[in-house]
Amino acid sequence: MIIDIVLREFIQAEHIAIITHIQPDGDAVGSCLALAEILKEIGKDADLFCQDRIPASLSFLAGTDQFKSETAGRMSYDLAIAVDCSDKERMGACAAVFDNAGNTINIDHHISNVFFANINLVDSNAAATGEIIYQLGKARLGKLSRQTAEALYTAISTDTGSFCFSSTTPQSYRIAAELMDCGIDIEHITNMLYKTNRVERMRLLGKALQSLELYENNQIAVLTITQDDLISTGAMESETENIVNYAKDIVGVKVGILLKETADGSVKASFRSNGGVDVGKLAAQFGGGGHRAASGASMQMSVPEAKSELLTAVQTALGEMIQ
Repeated sequence: MIIDIVLREFIQAEHIAIITHIQPDGDAVGSCLALAEILKEIGKDADLFCQDRIPASLSFLAGTDQFKSETAGRMSYDLAIAVDCSDKERMGACAAVFDNAGNTINIDHHISNVFFANINLVDSNAAATGEIIYQLGKARLGKLSRQTAEALYTAISTDTGSFCFSSTTPQSYRIAAELMDCGIDIEHITNMLYKTNRVERMRLLGKALQSLELYENNQIAVLTITQDDLISTGAMESETENIVNYAKDIVGVKVGILLKETADGSVKASFRSNGGVDVGKLAAQFGGGGHRAASGASMQMSVPEAKSELLTAVQTALGEMIQ
């Protein structure tokens, strides 16, 4: 089995790097932290890499301060593990660590994964990469530590929208129940993930909601966050996480879009749908990816240009739904 092959590589490796994608989310961070803990329990140390800062909302997880954005010392590893990355480019600058490794493993759940490593453990039926890491931990250790379980619960909860997205499966709930048996504090995790906001984020949310525009008889909702919005509110870019859901949750909206202006003037777009429109395919048209109901893309153009191109693409998708 592929899990046995992956576990064997863990045992044989001396120096291990764990790398996740740019703009890391809960699944990326939680899965990496859990994997590092699993490796530690079998006597292996691993370095954690991410190009971008870990979101403040995830700082309650033990080990978030261990992520590096560059090699800073060791330049090569026996084994590099890409976590929650559909392709190598998703690692950003940290792809250099992956490229310099003696062996590579790709652990992911995205249907758009291009199988870019020497060994690919990809399960598009998993609701989160955290579910795959859970299977690895159970296969090797049996009982998971509370710290590992907390990271995995965070991974699965965030990527399923607190178990609300259509991607949630019976297996997601079964794994969550087993993680609860490890002694994690569900109320604490939920409060930290969904009910704890800095005032700066709330001010940014206000700016985003003021930008709301509706199209196609209120079937498309677009929110915009500019660099001026981030500067004037004092919010961090990571605090834009999940703001797109406010667009998707409006009655009658089939596709919600958040356009985030970056420092260089380009755009990071986030897409959400009620499942009728496959926004994973939408994102792929612009070099991005994700899932049917949640995806994203980076667009090398201005906010007005990105909005125009996306509206055209979504209008086409809505027309295909009707046919």
